[in-house]
Amino acid sequence: MARLAVALSGGGHRAALFGLGALLYLSDAGKGSEVESIASVSGGSLANGYIAQSADFRTADPATLRAALTPFTRQLARKGTVWPPAGLTLAYFVLLLAVLAVLVGIWFMPWAVGLRILVFVVGLAMLGVVASWRSPVVSRAFARTLYSPKGSPTALSGIATSLDHVFCATDLHAGEHVYFSGSFVCSYRFGWGSPGDLPLHVAVQSSAALPGAMPPRWLKTARHRFVEGRKEVKGATRMALVDGGVYDNMADQWGLGIDDRKDRWPELAKGLRGVDELIIVNASAGLEWGPVWRMRLPLLGEILALLKDKTVLYDNGNTVRREWALDRFRAHRPSGVIVNIPRSPLDVPDAFAKGTDEAANRARAVLVVLEPERSDWDATAERSARASTSLSPMGEAVTIDLLRHGYVLAMVNLHVILGYPWLKVPTRESFEAMVR
Repeated sequence: MARLAVALSGGGHRAALFGLGALLYLSDAGKGSEVESIASVSGGSLANGYIAQSADFRTADPATLRAALTPFTRQLARKGTVWPPAGLTLAYFVLLLAVLAVLVGIWFMPWAVGLRILVFVVGLAMLGVVASWRSPVVSRAFARTLYSPKGSPTALSGIATSLDHVFCATDLHAGEHVYFSGSFVCSYRFGWGSPGDLPLHVAVQSSAALPGAMPPRWLKTARHRFVEGRKEVKGATRMALVDGGVYDNMADQWGLGIDDRKDRWPELAKGLRGVDELIIVNASAGLEWGPVWRMRLPLLGEILALLKDKTVLYDNGNTVRREWALDRFRAHRPSGVIVNIPRSPLDVPDAFAKGTDEAANRARAVLVVLEPERSDWDATAERSARASTSLSPMGEAVTIDLLRHGYVLAMVNLHVILGYPWLKVPTRESFEAMVR
């Protein structure tokens, strides 16, 4: 039995559903018992966290796993994750809009200029305070929509621990990952610690705090009782956490760096599971040609250009990491596969079919099965890559597309490259019960 590590990328609900499809294949193929860790950033952490609190991925049979995850897929399809029934998010946005209305409306009031300036300054300060609440508000929304199955929030220390569910956030002190799990918290600078009383939804939100959409999440270091940290962190009482994808949007650094952590903390990290094979499920579609004329607009254009700059940096970072991971896979350090959302399930078989080894034989057999639906799979891959990365409802059709595409693409790539089991290609109807 190989020791498997799975990495789930960022990308909002799109990443959560696409990654979940790949995990469902591993379960159906009987590979769940070989999975030692599931690491995730951003949208992938939504799925990772829900699995961690709902089922033991290593031991749950496929039917039980699907039943446990059905509330999650229905939530993402129908309601999204930031609009809980109690209306906390709505109340927050009403308050935010009210403050903005004051900032604009004050200049239309028949008051003295000095009074209007005073009210504006006070309102501006209030806007800053209210805007800083975005991360806690989204975190509470996650708690209400996903991570309070029994009415109270799930504790990070209370999730399933027969494998390591690892939520990766980026600390801004040095731009490095902090890894949160049910049995440990660790980072290169802060050292090795425990989950303490941290709720699961806070770990997930810290992993998904997309810059711009959410401010950094400040978490006290004392609750984790870090030991064997670097001397430069002495006196740092809080971590400043943003989206894990800022450092590594494919979440591959956990699986690729396990041996280094075991060397750094030989006693503390001796429970970490090693990796023979790494499966990266990447829901980042990459940049394509698109219009940029809006960037010519004064001021607004500069903001749009800055956002585009960030996207370019993300995309290039991902490209370099993919090539590096593939180089390591070719050298079997460890072996592995990338399941890349813009790809059709026929792409890998096409690339391998001209060879003469067993992988080529498997590729040709897969092409016999999938060739009649080539155009349909090309269209599915295109739809998946263009699906929204937001936290809003995805809709039933898009949800089914993403689940099925993630499942079949993972099955094909893993079967051809690593010899994983070939199963019957699932129909769209086979996922409807998880969505409707």
